[in-house]
Amino acid sequence: MHCVVFVVDQKPNGELNVTEPECFADEAAADARAAQGHDSWAESLSALSSFVLGKHFDGFNGSGSSISVVGSSCTGGYWNTGSTWANRISSSYNGCYRLRHWELPNKNGASENTYGVGTTNNLGSLNNRVQSVSYHSS
Repeated sequence: MHCVVFVVDQKPNGELNVTEPECFADEAAADARAAQGHDSWAESLSALSSFVLGKHFDGFNGSGSSISVVGSSCTGGYWNTGSTWANRISSSYNGCYRLRHWELPNKNGASENTYGVGTTNNLGSLNNRVQSVSYHSS
């Protein structure tokens, strides 16, 4: 299963408010939905959902099921995985330069970074131990 969520708002503490996941049987359909996401939202929301901040996989090397977080800013906002994706992430595609994976919700606990826009990186010590992710430009 491959899912997409769209950022619709950001709380003052940096937490990203996202839509309910839209899920597809194949990855190509999910990627297509992520790419056209801003066209499907009201004009006022278009700036909030313009590219994939990060795509998270439950297998190494970008394999297995995935969830894409589509937004517009790599300024440190964070996504809480919720129960569906808690402790499942093994690798992530970086839409932002740096993704910081956190052990606990709300950017708490141990953390591990992945680097490089357009790259997919495996997690080490936090493999299957992530409950929030923040998205950074540096």
